[in-house]
Amino acid sequence: MTMHRTATPPRPGGDDGGAHVFGAATARCPLASHVFEMAMEPMDVHVAQARRTTATVLKQWSLPNAPAEDARLVVSELVSNAIIHGSGDVRLRLRHDDHELRIRATDDSTTPARRRRASAAGLGGRGLHLVACLSLRWGVADGGRTTYAVISTLTEAPLCRRTTQSSTDPMC
Repeated sequence: MTMHRTATPPRPGGDDGGAHVFGAATARCPLASHVFEMAMEPMDVHVAQARRTTATVLKQWSLPNAPAEDARLVVSELVSNAIIHGSGDVRLRLRHDDHELRIRATDDSTTPARRRRASAAGLGGRGLHLVACLSLRWGVADGGRTTYAVISTLTEAPLCRRTTQSSTDPMC
């Protein structure tokens, strides 16, 4: 697992599982106030690592608890989908600015993520529905390689969120 970050949050549990950590310049996104990136091999154990690391980063960025909890669940679902349905290493990017947190999970597959209908007995098919419910907006970009979600970091975010997809969401 490789992590890049503009801030240096403490490592969850004091161990990064052999992650390579180094600072990432925000020159590509000059308006971003906070950016965090990590890359991981497509292994189930990295879903929990991504969730824990996200919680640590968002705490350091002083995000309110409610949007931080939403973000942890969205990260878990997007990283899980990339590991299960994607190919190659998975890259996670968090960017916080202008009262929004943008979450991107990228892999090498060009097959875009799509919502599925979950059966009553099925274990899968609910992840992107949860992402849609927790996000202001979500979608697919980069020719299907990236699935993203945008979460409001305002504590007075509306209970009913817009869930339409856009493949042209302006993201660095």
